[in-house]
Amino acid sequence: MPNKKEIVESFIKAQNEYLSYGITTIQEGMFVKELIPIYKELLKENILKVDLVAYLDIKSKNEIRRAFKGHIDKYNKNFKIGGYKIFLDGSPQLRTAWMRTAYLGEENYYGYSAMEDEKVEDAIQIAVNDNMQILAHCNGDRAAKQYIDAIKNVDEKELVKNPVMIHAQFLGIDQLKEVKEYRIIPSFFISHIYYWGDTHIKNFGIERTKNISPAKSALKQNILYTFHQDSPVIKPNMFHTIWCAVKRETKNGEKLNEDEKISVIDAIKAVTINAAKQYGEEDLKGSIREGKLANLIIVDKNPLEIETDKLKEIQILETIKEGETLYKDIHNI
Repeated sequence: MPNKKEIVESFIKAQNEYLSYGITTIQEGMFVKELIPIYKELLKENILKVDLVAYLDIKSKNEIRRAFKGHIDKYNKNFKIGGYKIFLDGSPQLRTAWMRTAYLGEENYYGYSAMEDEKVEDAIQIAVNDNMQILAHCNGDRAAKQYIDAIKNVDEKELVKNPVMIHAQFLGIDQLKEVKEYRIIPSFFISHIYYWGDTHIKNFGIERTKNISPAKSALKQNILYTFHQDSPVIKPNMFHTIWCAVKRETKNGEKLNEDEKISVIDAIKAVTINAAKQYGEEDLKGSIREGKLANLIIVDKNPLEIETDKLKEIQILETIKEGETLYKDIHNI
């Protein structure tokens, strides 16, 4: 680990960058015990301006919960522990995602499983026992099956709280029925279409790649879904992500199943009201309504009135959290 001072300085830069993209709620997607002194410092110095939801490495959850017992499932100084995180596989671009069908050119290679079935079920049961949300990193459709099956085996009385499938790249359309049945929220890393779609075609072929991040199919089945960027893998640019969902085009210009395109408003919902529901905060965030927090952005173009390709060029002019301006683009105002 770098020293504490370096990490705190980096955190401030990162927080300001999120605000410049209009984001007021962020996630620590894998809170390991080594981060305890860092977050103690952030809270002590009142550095957190955005709301931050932490998902704990389940192996260290007791130690972290003891350190932040005043933050469990409730904000305190803009920080709360939202649940637990597990990893079930790797990434499709690096050929380590766990797949139901072999990778192109390797007859018997399916990627990797990161957890045994029993351990996945144990983790979900722990989340149920602690009344906490659980997030599982699943890129491949075989990893998705493992997560669905584990929830199915644990969730006899609908006790699993808002389970989230992170990335859900190759989640099969045939798997959506059970995703809906067990109230799983796929959080699609939909920008993969643009950034790694061409690589996925090489790894899996066009027929398997064209249906990645099947947002329209999820929408048709009334499945709640969200989008994310996995920063710093890519910038947390929500409007570029919205463009990816509406356009479904790779860097090389390959169109990936235009039937899976969604409307601009449905893409906006994925990063606003749907995201608030994923966090269980829809009563306070995600839409503009009397009684909700004044978390707002001002943009230079109306996303509902411009050409599709201009979506990714939208600039954030101002970011407001709870009525206070935390970011202003002085060059464009």
